[in-house]
Amino acid sequence: MDANLLGIPLLFWGVLCLAVAIAYYFVWPSPGLRRLTRRTLRAQIVLRYFHSLVWVLLAIGCFLGAAGSGDLGRWVALLGIPTYALFLVFVVRDRHQEERARSEQRRGTGHQDLGMPL
Repeated sequence: MDANLLGIPLLFWGVLCLAVAIAYYFVWPSPGLRRLTRRTLRAQIVLRYFHSLVWVLLAIGCFLGAAGSGDLGRWVALLGIPTYALFLVFVVRDRHQEERARSEQRRGTGHQDLGMPL
């Protein structure tokens, strides 16, 4: 078995994936100070760690492939797909929840003085 991808050794790809995982671990979009809704613990964990976890799974898959365990490496790397899908579901739900809260806030403050005599 050829232990490379696009002509580049899997060991290099594994190190690159690990570097991206470390970068996403330290640099991540934390909730802003102007956030209106609180995240659940589960949402916080998924949004905080699962993107890095995807890259760690890809790195492990590359390292296993480079070590000659190609089938196991492929399966570990493929675990990144449902992990990333779950991460994306939580991203979309989180953004939708925040946009809905902002919309309700705008609607609430815009109609605050209706019914008050002038």
